[in-house]
Amino acid sequence: MLLRALFSGDILTIAVTVVAAVFLVFVCIPVHELAHGYVAYKRGDKSIKTSGQLSLDPLAHIDPLGAVMIALIGFGWGKPCRVNPYAFKNPKKEMAIIAASGPLSNLLLGLVLIFIRVLLNVVAPNFMGIVMGQAVDIFLQVTAQITIWLGVLNLLPIPMFDGFTIVRAFLKPQTEEMVLQNQQMIMIIVIILFFTRILAIPVEFISNFIIEFFYWLCALPF
Repeated sequence: MLLRALFSGDILTIAVTVVAAVFLVFVCIPVHELAHGYVAYKRGDKSIKTSGQLSLDPLAHIDPLGAVMIALIGFGWGKPCRVNPYAFKNPKKEMAIIAASGPLSNLLLGLVLIFIRVLLNVVAPNFMGIVMGQAVDIFLQVTAQITIWLGVLNLLPIPMFDGFTIVRAFLKPQTEEMVLQNQQMIMIIVIILFFTRILAIPVEFISNFIIEFFYWLCALPF
């Protein structure tokens, strides 16, 4: 993300992207992990309350390397929320629900940011025409795009993403064991596919579809 902004050479874009990167690291990651923790707590895992992760405190959720990755390229991670699966009667089902809450929080946050952008362009068009307004507009656009992108990415049914925990509830024991035995190799392949954009292209396609739908939805009241 920052790398793309730096290559643009536009000072305003670079400055706003830096602010957007900070927002993503200190707001998006905590919201994502808090969603996991809150749903786990509500579903019966009371140990979450004493883990320190049932809060929006960025220090409880930020992984330094994952934060740097998000800031630089829009792909990263936070500290995994430590959920106790033995606290549930049906661990696989409950873990799937908890896993889904993280990406859904990303999509909801993206929807809120898009609504604010649409609202400002309708009620304060003059403000959005000045430099400060343009900065706000770029900030809302960039943060919404990356937040939704992260939500879609995390829904992929691949180990290292929340999507795998969701589909894991429906896998046969033999299939699950085979995937877990090859988890490290799968992760390496996923990283290669991501950086060669083979994986990034379909994620961007789905993200752009959701973004366009959200803009259409947010424009309805106006």
